[in-house]
Amino acid sequence: MFIGIDVHKDTHTAVGISPFGEKLFEITVGNYKNDFENLTSKVEEMKGTLSPYIGIEDVRGYGERLSGYLYDKYPVYHVPSILVDRARQNATHPEKSDPLDALGVAKVMIQSIDTLLPYTISQESEKAKQLKEISIDREDLVLERTRLKNQLHTLLYRIYNTRN
Repeated sequence: MFIGIDVHKDTHTAVGISPFGEKLFEITVGNYKNDFENLTSKVEEMKGTLSPYIGIEDVRGYGERLSGYLYDKYPVYHVPSILVDRARQNATHPEKSDPLDALGVAKVMIQSIDTLLPYTISQESEKAKQLKEISIDREDLVLERTRLKNQLHTLLYRIYNTRN
């Protein structure tokens, strides 16, 4: 069973299909752990004898929490959005909606699972993520310090350079 997930900030839409492309289920869940548990319950309910493979369009941004949660339970793959867009453009009716995008992710998985990158969590990637966050925080602090320093210079200039 191939499950395609279209992720957003507050909700995620998942569509499960059989290896033959038959739609098995569609569910929209929130971005919290209990919502993720609802998704895994639905997958377990519908899988039968099939092995679930999860494809997520955005495993790093809005889909990072979901990807991390599903990583321990199922094989999770990163499906580049360009592949989903390309498949949509080749469709008879290239409409765009969350369920159609999730279905597109699942169909891309059927066609190219052997070329998709599996989602992995390693200590190095966690360290790199933390280092990036620290670097961004430092950059913000430097910008704030510069802004405050310039504001102080402007005030001092107004006070001391306006006397006759």
